Amino acid sequence: MADASVNQTTIIFDNNNYKFKTVGSILIFDGYLKVYGDYESSEDKILPEIGDKEVAITNNVDCSQHFTKPPARYTEAKLIKTLEELGIGRPSTYATIIDTIKSRGYVELVEKKFKPTEIGIETTDKLQDYFSDLINTDYTKNMEDELDSIAEGGIVWNKVLQDFYDIFEPRVEKAFTDMEKKAPVKTGEMCPECGNPLVIRKGKYGEFVACSNYPDCKYIKKEEKADVVICNCPNCDGKIIEKNSRRGKTFYGCNNYPKCKTAYWDKPIDKKCPECGKMLVEKNGKIKCSECDYKE
Repeated sequence: MADASVNQTTIIFDNNNYKFKTVGSILIFDGYLKVYGDYESSEDKILPEIGDKEVAITNNVDCSQHFTKPPARYTEAKLIKTLEELGIGRPSTYATIIDTIKSRGYVELVEKKFKPTEIGIETTDKLQDYFSDLINTDYTKNMEDELDSIAEGGIVWNKVLQDFYDIFEPRVEKAFTDMEKKAPVKTGEMCPECGNPLVIRKGKYGEFVACSNYPDCKYIKKEEKADVVICNCPNCDGKIIEKNSRRGKTFYGCNNYPKCKTAYWDKPIDKKCPECGKMLVEKNGKIKCSECDYKE
């Protein structure tokens, strides 16, 4: 996409060799902001017309202290624009890149801006300690160029792969040997199977509590979830609660199972059908009978 164009004006005031500067800008062409404008913050600051060596007089001077601010966090649009400028990735890969850093928990979106998470910062620090010559924008751009050259028949793919492996393999060996592993956090509980401390571990689907004696002990603590009560069971003194099948599909069954096998795929509403007396259920915003053809 084309860059946005801004008409920028700078005025410098000289007062006894003290310089005062103000900057104004007006957006004259939207460019990529036409699509990503909601993710970028910009305001026009219009300055008055003033001539060279013209004297400006003011009776009010407001003093305020300013500190150097860190660079602004990346929005999705700004990150894609930066990747384009650096020559990293292709338009077809930008969505995958952004999805990867979000799905792996390296970043989170805060006010439409990427904020690095604790695991994202730790991962970056470790990778820079052991792979700084491979994980950087210059190396990635050069690799993109080499892949293009392979596709065009300019260089042989196995030579590029061998050159990469000769650098990468010893780095991996050194990382496995020297990289300090972060000790898991103890929960203060003991494993009910072997008596060793339980610790918090991180897996593909987030944190979980398991035995510190893994792999000798494979105990994983199951998180107890409070039952979501829907209504009274029509066939016993139990409650109809929300459950999940083995395949993860939600259904509604009696908490006295297996003594009571009352269950519904659609959510019951604790009302009886006026025609057959069975439970009414809700499906797609409509009320119907769980047994007969009655509908409200």
